[in-house]
Amino acid sequence: MRDNAETNAIVNPTLTAPIDLLWGAGQIGQVIGRTSRAAYHILERGEIKSAKKIAGRWCVSRSALLRELGVAFDGIGGF
Repeated sequence: MRDNAETNAIVNPTLTAPIDLLWGAGQIGQVIGRTSRAAYHILERGEIKSAKKIAGRWCVSRSALLRELGVAFDGIGGF
């Protein structure tokens, strides 16, 4: 079987929208203006409802986090 652009596009579709996931307390802390240690403490206490622990690591959608915090977000990567 030969590889061609059409087959490749069907098997491996490209993402049309960027994934806005933040992984780990460090990345989450940068967005909320806290150190990674402070963010981890906030996450462990369950104060960020949109965050979930996956395979032992905190994960949250950037847009969901900003929505939860009541920050206006334009969806393009800025506030």
